[in-house]
Amino acid sequence: MSFNRISEDEAAEAAKEYADKLHEIYKHECYGTKKKESCHSLAEFYMAVEKNITKAKDLYYHTCYKLGFADSCFALGNLFLTQKEYKDPEKALSLFHRACEQKSSGACNNAGLVYQNGIKDSSIQKDMYKAIDMFQKSCDHGHPNGCFNLSVIYLTGKDGIPKDLTRAFQLSLKSCGLMHPWACANLSRMYSIGDGVDKNQQEAEKYKRLAKKYSGRELRI
Repeated sequence: MSFNRISEDEAAEAAKEYADKLHEIYKHECYGTKKKESCHSLAEFYMAVEKNITKAKDLYYHTCYKLGFADSCFALGNLFLTQKEYKDPEKALSLFHRACEQKSSGACNNAGLVYQNGIKDSSIQKDMYKAIDMFQKSCDHGHPNGCFNLSVIYLTGKDGIPKDLTRAFQLSLKSCGLMHPWACANLSRMYSIGDGVDKNQQEAEKYKRLAKKYSGRELRI
């Protein structure tokens, strides 16, 4: 039995045709029917495929402020935080707050990270209480990283925040339930040594297995 194999050039051409079709669909649905999800996808296309940050920024802005789409507010915040030519941490944080208010769990988490670390050469200072508030909102909206980041604060008790092992355990449990491997690893350790919960080697092994499963690789626990 013989199989027809396509060349690299043919594969590249097929991929380009597919991308062009997506581009046209997104453009039609965004500018024709004003579908906000398609406007966001078109901005993502400009960002990831065309590598045109300016076009992506302008469309994210439109979709965030004119169409009220939280994912675009979040993406625009990330752009202002990470892209050198447009870097503006204050704008980024404002956009994270805007998206978080619309229950974007990732935006809440990113706002928490900004407050947790502060940003040099900006007006944004480290503020652990604001970080905790934003991580809690992220966790409440079901983001595994939000729950995990908050659990670590209570697990370590740094920066003026007292340890709360019971709270750390509860947050780790929720984060692990959302398939965060390091939260599962922390649960395994807590069960193993009796931190925030009674010792239980069976449970320790259970969460060790889950940590390895969710990470897709071997973890040292």
